[in-house]
Amino acid sequence: MNTRAIVLLLLLGIVPALLFTACGGSEAGEDQEALSESPLEQVVPVAVQEVTPEPYAEMLQVTGYVQALYDIIVSTEEGGVLKEWKTAKGRRVKKGATIALMNDDVLKPMYETALAQYRTSELNFVKQQQVFKEQAISELQFKTAEYTRDAAKAQADLAQARLERTRIKSPVDGILDDRFVDEGELAPPGSPVARIVKIDRVKALLYVPERYAGTITHDATVQITVSAFPSDTFSGTVSYVGASVMEDNRSIPVEVLLKNPNWKLKPEMIVKARLLQSAPREAIIVEERFVQQLDQTTFVVYVEEHGKAKRQVVTLGGRIDHKVEITSGLAPGDRLITSGYQGIVDGQVIEIAQSTE
Repeated sequence: MNTRAIVLLLLLGIVPALLFTACGGSEAGEDQEALSESPLEQVVPVAVQEVTPEPYAEMLQVTGYVQALYDIIVSTEEGGVLKEWKTAKGRRVKKGATIALMNDDVLKPMYETALAQYRTSELNFVKQQQVFKEQAISELQFKTAEYTRDAAKAQADLAQARLERTRIKSPVDGILDDRFVDEGELAPPGSPVARIVKIDRVKALLYVPERYAGTITHDATVQITVSAFPSDTFSGTVSYVGASVMEDNRSIPVEVLLKNPNWKLKPEMIVKARLLQSAPREAIIVEERFVQQLDQTTFVVYVEEHGKAKRQVVTLGGRIDHKVEITSGLAPGDRLITSGYQGIVDGQVIEIAQSTE
């Protein structure tokens, strides 16, 4: 190979290398320039909302459960075999209505015998009274007839009362919620046979922390919600405030009376209750998700100021429905960043993509 060919080959290898180095250097320079740009100067799109006061009443939120206004276990007074159920399970019953019959094969004849004895004694007393007026018998004989009549009447009344107890009656207006004894089954005296509940009105039993004891008063209005009917709010009033603190959970039992005309509220349902703690006032309320917690006691939000994000330390008040009251750190007219705040820092350049005035 001659000298000219060697030189030509060398030139062909050096030129592409120089071109590659030049291009690589240019790209590296651009990357270095991009890296040298400060994160604060990177424009972040955000949405803002102007802060305006709104009516707010501080509410205490607690949980509890529903109880029937009356929840009664009906028991037998006379033992025997349950003869017949007169009311089906789940039906409404009136106070004093017979819901079941006990076997009266023994007590009914006993009553009829006692009644016959009383009528005989009464007839004898009337005759003896006429004779006594004519002074044909002694006063002792007359009094004996009178006391015999009274004793027979007492026996008849007792037998009638025992016979009446074979009729099991509802003690209140309500619903026959359960039956514990079948027809033909022996039920000893005092054994439970039925459960009657009254749910036209119900009670919500709440447990309020002891530090709020001074804020709960009789007849205070309470708003109740249940998960079964999330769109419904039930209003009631405080009917009872416990006189002592429960030792196991340091709370005070509170009962709330509620109207329940459609029977939506069922006993043992879990409820969420809101109790009014203060009179309505104007306050700054924001959604909890806009507030960031830096440490155990420091909470911040971001607002827009002159095209940049500004971090504001705020003080929180009461909470209600995933919203929180801001007692300091925000003022009416501030432009609160409501979207894009997760990835920004204090002083970040921002671009308002959406604004809610």
